[in-house]
Amino acid sequence: MKSAADIWICNVCRSINPLKSNRCYRCHTPIEIAASKPGELSVHQQPREAHTERVGTYRSTESLAVLVTVGAVAFILAGLLALWTTYTIADLRASDSREAADALLAQRLLFLIPAPVIGVLALLAYAAWIRRAVENLPALGLGFAQVSPTWAFVEPLIPGFNLYSIPARIAEVIQKLGGHLYATALIGLAWLLIVVPAALLLYAARFTRFLGTGAELLRVTSIGAIVVFVFQAVALALMLVVLWQVEKLLRAKAASVGVATTAAAKAEAR
Repeated sequence: MKSAADIWICNVCRSINPLKSNRCYRCHTPIEIAASKPGELSVHQQPREAHTERVGTYRSTESLAVLVTVGAVAFILAGLLALWTTYTIADLRASDSREAADALLAQRLLFLIPAPVIGVLALLAYAAWIRRAVENLPALGLGFAQVSPTWAFVEPLIPGFNLYSIPARIAEVIQKLGGHLYATALIGLAWLLIVVPAALLLYAARFTRFLGTGAELLRVTSIGAIVVFVFQAVALALMLVVLWQVEKLLRAKAASVGVATTAAAKAEAR
């Protein structure tokens, strides 16, 4: 059984947390702000649903949102170029024109490089944007997110896990900001456009591998990759719409609480 020395009580929602936990499990307020011992709380003090005092400094996310938008558009264009190049080479190989395929690959090898590089840079820009958005929540008196700003930056960079973390974190920020009429629906649709076509291509590739020829497999995977990427490009466009909806909500909330972004903060955001 734990003693009083092994726990801390959140002075916001009165939840009991182990000493090793650095955030309240219920309202997510950091221990350095919310920690209290049992004898320090008044029985007359009513618990709150979330920490509503403004903590930290609000900093504009608009410049980072612009970087994410430019990076996403550039990634879509570079990705289409790379996939079309891959399809052309694969089609030559499937037609037994290996020498022509090798020559085309050597000629257009540089077409394949920009897409992954731009994709990584765009993802880093998004990670910086969502980190700043999460950091701004307590500065606007909206409480704390489920994760720290640092983890909000890290989780989009983890392959596989980011399929969950990116939509979940944006949805949480939107909910903290008061919600939006159709933003959540757009997030769900974008997730389906990313996952479902990719899963169908994987199934089609496996089916062709067992029942078709190697040439057919090359054509199915190269054409299918282009189709899947088109769906994913639409999903990215939808997420950009959501991102700018979040920007609008952030600006409106900042104006409503009288937060002014200083010139210094704007310069730092850039």
